Amino acid sequence: MKIVAFLKKDLFITLSYRFNLLIQLVKIVISLLMFYFIGETFGGAMSPYLARYGGNYFAYVLVGFAVSGFASVGLDALSDEVRSAQVEGTLEALLSTPTSIYTILIGNSLWSFIEAFIESLLLISIGIIFFELHLSIPGALVAMFVLLLTLIAFLSIGMLSASFIMIFKQGNPIKFIFGSSSYFLGGIIFPVEVLPRPLQYLAEALPITHAIKALRELLLAKTGFESIIPIILNLILFIIIIAPLSIIAFRFAVKRAKRDGSLVQY
Repeated sequence: MKIVAFLKKDLFITLSYRFNLLIQLVKIVISLLMFYFIGETFGGAMSPYLARYGGNYFAYVLVGFAVSGFASVGLDALSDEVRSAQVEGTLEALLSTPTSIYTILIGNSLWSFIEAFIESLLLISIGIIFFELHLSIPGALVAMFVLLLTLIAFLSIGMLSASFIMIFKQGNPIKFIFGSSSYFLGGIIFPVEVLPRPLQYLAEALPITHAIKALRELLLAKTGFESIIPIILNLILFIIIIAPLSIIAFRFAVKRAKRDGSLVQY
């Protein structure tokens, strides 16, 4: 199976650069320590907004951090693969093979998804062990479902991003709108409620806002599945709207690039 072949290739590459694995682990630890000390310094100032989630800022950020890393891979993986193929001059060759372009992009990105998923599980596990995050078996299944929806949502956005890169090469507004703005508006490091009302409305349009809220309700507020059904429906609605648009946009981008002969340009 072609997807498995892509996965084996990236696994062997990862294992051959073990020092890079250590660097990635150190980066995670440093990020966690940074948020821990931010919580120790300023967490009390946000306590009214964190009361529903137990008042622990570090645990609050831990959940947001777990989701954001997973979402970032979905957003960046496809466009990064397209950009790399353009820079290396291999995009035209890849498109001329019998293998579907979707298989190539997903196959080359699959290991990144697995790494992000493992990192998210690691962060959530840290919260369960050290901060008494509650997660029953049904809750774990719901959390996995939320992460899956998050990946699909950002993978759809990532396909839009890849379409833009294929045609315009640089200056990607999709990545800015759903990437950088998500860190500011999505409730990753501070509650959305502290934002001015107009920005709160913008935050509601971002899928990461709903994904993080759903997991915080499960893990920190310890609510049941019924209470997060509206949040999950928001994620599903976003996917229903964006996924078909991204597929149409990507097909158009491939046809446009082939017609203009710009597959080997960057």
